[in-house]
Amino acid sequence: MTNKRNFPRRKSRRDYLLSTSADPHLRMIYRVRHYTGWLLVFVSALFLVLNLQLFTPTSLRNIRSSLKAASRVSAGDTTVISYPSGTNKCMLPFGNGLAICNDKTLTFELPSNYSQMEMNLSYANPVMRASNQYLLVFDRGAYRFTVTNTLSELYSQTMQSPVTNADISSNGSVAIVTDEAGYKSAVTVYNIDNEQLYKWSSPDYYIMSAVLSPDGKRLALFCFRQEGLTLSSKLFFTDIDSTEKPSESETITNVDMNGSLVLGMKYLGNNTVCVVCDNATYVVSRGGQIRYHTEYQADALIAFDLSDDCVALATESYSQSSRADIVLINARGTASRQPLSLSTEPDSISYCDGRLAVLTGDTVTFYSKSLREIDQQTNLAGVSRVYMRSGGSAIALFGSQARVLNIGNPLKDLNSDGG
Repeated sequence: MTNKRNFPRRKSRRDYLLSTSADPHLRMIYRVRHYTGWLLVFVSALFLVLNLQLFTPTSLRNIRSSLKAASRVSAGDTTVISYPSGTNKCMLPFGNGLAICNDKTLTFELPSNYSQMEMNLSYANPVMRASNQYLLVFDRGAYRFTVTNTLSELYSQTMQSPVTNADISSNGSVAIVTDEAGYKSAVTVYNIDNEQLYKWSSPDYYIMSAVLSPDGKRLALFCFRQEGLTLSSKLFFTDIDSTEKPSESETITNVDMNGSLVLGMKYLGNNTVCVVCDNATYVVSRGGQIRYHTEYQADALIAFDLSDDCVALATESYSQSSRADIVLINARGTASRQPLSLSTEPDSISYCDGRLAVLTGDTVTFYSKSLREIDQQTNLAGVSRVYMRSGGSAIALFGSQARVLNIGNPLKDLNSDGG
């Protein structure tokens, strides 16, 4: 008769037998399994603590909506992005779709009539800024701003003073300009965890614009002040970790902007800033070297775009055969060899990923980086604006919806353009 030995049912007894086994291999396997189990528990708990925002009811609904959008795309409407109901106050391409802020909500709309994100956001004068994976929305003239990704809100904050301008970098840091009580202006920089990294309250200058480098380590400030009857404007460069403040230290790089007023500003890379002003455009290195400078009459600037690593600039043409000239200017300060001359003024221009989109009337024409025409789409009745985006496509805005425009042969001469 065979003797059977039952293995203990109690876990504590089994653990004791395994840990005191005469077989060293069995004891080693038990220890590895024991410590691995506790390590998995610790890692899972750490993940939950660091990513709590992914498990809120709103985030779970957004993730579920995204999964539906990925699994139920119909071939007939993949180029159409529908607008939510309400008064749409501002729209901006973001991720694979369109961020839309109306009178009550902020939504992230994808083609095929799907909303990947929806959150309550009642901003009276919303302004949006987007980086690669983060979106900043602030209420100009009020006190609040919000940072999101394509799935959910990351954080919101209420400032002590009204927000006048703001910027967001590729790493998620934000620069918030406020009308600071007791000072002319102030700028505060927060990282993606909503931790304050830098603040300057200016007693002498009004801060019109503040932009961050893509890595979030540098800050450029366009400031002005009244000196008697003369308007003085300057561009300051500072590092986020610097303890010295602009206008208070001679070691901070500053460039005289000759009384111009800024309309748009952006870092082209981590070391060069492009500044589009009312009467001139500059490309300036953080060391203060002016790499590009062009002047024009105050009413001669038609349009500009600062969305990518080049600035697209459209101004009135002085040629009898054209109405407008468009040039592309890169971080080195190198402009197009010959401007793109148009017979009519453009209604909208946008540059991204080596492609320029120009809207005139109901026609969108696409150009390469060397300003050679590569495609044209006509009969777009009701189009109001066009945004170029990476991958050889654009988003055209209409009254009740947006459409994705795919360029024919999107890779044509992309690598052969010399800029």
